Amino acid sequence: MRQILHVFRKDVRRYWREAAVSMALLFVHGWNEVHSWYHEKPLEIWGFFASRFLSGLVIALVPIAWAFLFVRVIHAEPLVGDRQFWVTRPYEWKKLLAAKLLYALVFINIPMLVLQVYLLAKAGFNPLTYAFGLVWMQGLIAVSFLLPVAAVAVVTSSVIQVLLTTLVIAVYLIGMAVLSSQIPSSSFSFWVDGLQADIFIGAALAIVFLQYARRDTLKSRWLIGGLGVAIFLILVATPYRTLVEHEYPRTEAASPMQLTLLPGGASGEGPLPSRENDAEIQLPLSLSGIAPGTMVQVKGVLVEIEGPDGLRWDPGWNSPGLFLFPDAKATQIAFKLPKRMFERIRDLPVRIRLSFAFTLFRDTNQRAFVVPAGEFAMPGVGLCTTEGGYRQTIHCRVPLRRPTSLLVSADMSASTCPIAKGDLPADPGQMARNWTSSGDSDPAELGISPIQTVDFYLNYSNPSSQQIQPGICPASSLVLSNPKAVASNRTAVELDGVRVGDYQLKPVEIGGYGFAIRH
Repeated sequence: MRQILHVFRKDVRRYWREAAVSMALLFVHGWNEVHSWYHEKPLEIWGFFASRFLSGLVIALVPIAWAFLFVRVIHAEPLVGDRQFWVTRPYEWKKLLAAKLLYALVFINIPMLVLQVYLLAKAGFNPLTYAFGLVWMQGLIAVSFLLPVAAVAVVTSSVIQVLLTTLVIAVYLIGMAVLSSQIPSSSFSFWVDGLQADIFIGAALAIVFLQYARRDTLKSRWLIGGLGVAIFLILVATPYRTLVEHEYPRTEAASPMQLTLLPGGASGEGPLPSRENDAEIQLPLSLSGIAPGTMVQVKGVLVEIEGPDGLRWDPGWNSPGLFLFPDAKATQIAFKLPKRMFERIRDLPVRIRLSFAFTLFRDTNQRAFVVPAGEFAMPGVGLCTTEGGYRQTIHCRVPLRRPTSLLVSADMSASTCPIAKGDLPADPGQMARNWTSSGDSDPAELGISPIQTVDFYLNYSNPSSQQIQPGICPASSLVLSNPKAVASNRTAVELDGVRVGDYQLKPVEIGGYGFAIRH
């Protein structure tokens, strides 16, 4: 213990300036966080953008300052090479590593914990109630941020080398992102994300311990290269379609939703503009069959097109982000068809097979809630207020994490919000909703601040000729519920004799800017 404290005190004396800067930035971040709760709408546009810019800048500078501080502390006893002065001292590598971890705990984790306790209290929450979540946040920062920084620091001997290594890693990640966008169905990678995270954490820990125990820099760098190769192989070799079919088996029972293709417009004439690579296709579908008290989240859609002479097109699974409710009468599936393919089949009858990977939810724990005026506690969420602007919303401060699954529903005909000029009142039974779902049940989310902000604004799922703008105002009656997943399955719809040209969103240019409209 004496050796650990000796190294720790030496680092405190040497790097107190860097530590002071990082804690000052953390203090500024905390001040800005509190300020943003009560000053969300500056009166001047310039003030609004300046506030957002400074807020984003401080949020970015805090982890940069932490990384620089931790790198400097680790480099105080460099592990690269064989001529370090400290190896001639009676240092034990375990105690040296413990001293570095102690420094990170004292000057990074503890100041962040103090700030988090303060922010929770300032936001109106009892910090003791969320003690376990605060500890969880410290662990998330340590594993997802400090551990990778340490892994890079132990295989480099200067800040310049750290920057070059970081640049190489950034280029690798960009390349992996580009490659992922070219692999069919790779957006359904969340089954292997956990495996990649475990491999990453294991490799980072191995690098740190290998360097401190053996100072074998060559092996450690090969381990980093092996990690990159392993993640690459997982990306290109994962059988995404097989995983989708395993996770979402074909349902033996009747599908919980019935879909029918609606008529399209007249086929457009002339080729696409030369600079337009893809044709935007939008298939409108009538929807029925969803039982009351249930809802469907469409996790993935697979569009397969069969044309004459054995022509086929299959881009793989994509995530549309569709939420379907019992009162919904229609929905739509949009996709991009390669220009060459579109021009070949635009006016030909083709067969389209739409496959849906979906999760069926049952609406549970329904309870009525009347929105109070001023600041109020929203059950299962946090402290909230109603806000105006483009649409009336509920703005909430939430401790540690967003709700796991919360559905806010309202009959728009009973809204207390004033009807805007040009809008028409809603008919009774026209429902608007907002579904917030974080997808996991961890006690806290990754971040510096323990306060999450969540906005609840209502969406109307059955647009018609009426101009209806749903909103949430004081005295509005809402229904809060917690949808629970009960089944995950696949279903398919066969569409014969479809002319894709009838469903093209035609590109339009105005003033040099392009957008698409239904022809």
